[in-house]
Amino acid sequence: METTSDWMAREDIKVLRKSTVKELYGFSFNRDPNRSIYYDPASMYSPADGFILYSKVVDPNTDIIAIKGGRYTINNLLRKELDMPCLIIGIFMTLYDVHINRMPTSGFLDFKSMEAMKAENQTMTKVEIEVLGQLGVQPSDMKYNIYNERKINRVYDNRLGQPYYILQVADFEVDVIAHYYKPKTLVQQGRRFAIVKNGSQVDLIIPFANPKIGFESLVRNRIGWHVEAGVDKLVSVEGVQ
Repeated sequence: METTSDWMAREDIKVLRKSTVKELYGFSFNRDPNRSIYYDPASMYSPADGFILYSKVVDPNTDIIAIKGGRYTINNLLRKELDMPCLIIGIFMTLYDVHINRMPTSGFLDFKSMEAMKAENQTMTKVEIEVLGQLGVQPSDMKYNIYNERKINRVYDNRLGQPYYILQVADFEVDVIAHYYKPKTLVQQGRRFAIVKNGSQVDLIIPFANPKIGFESLVRNRIGWHVEAGVDKLVSVEGVQ
């Protein structure tokens, strides 16, 4: 886990930021660096490389952030009706991030595609500029998370005794979200499960469905920090066997 300044000072990121758009499309989005796979049933690892946008516990019908002209709620993001509080952590993936997504825990992975709610996807460029420039993300620039094409991943973890969700939202320019497994496949913690092309956002959404299990965010005081998929722990899990 790194601050924005530390991440941008890394030599590999400096090289990427000097690349042309053609080079980024040809290499950056497809790179898949070797990473160790960590196993810890009492933790949930980041599903994506990127910057923490928010981390909070909310009612599924309460706005996560205030946006004029749209309801930014968990039920709107998932396009379903949950009826319990949830922990939600938003991660913004920039053009320079590794775009491989990994499993936060072991579990049975199911997913479905949802079309854009407008004629075309909304751009994420403004948010990328704000994140990389450490300018502070403007809620009005995040409408894409309400309207854009998405994949809704449902993971059922037997150890938790409940499901959780990984929301993948595609950008305007390249709307490709490709999975490596068939639906309803058991996938181990830390394994690759999908790739998202171009800039995008990935949200980890954990309903408080099992009263015997507790979830605590490890990044609630790390807004704007950079995390890596399968490497950085986002959530501590209490009560898991």
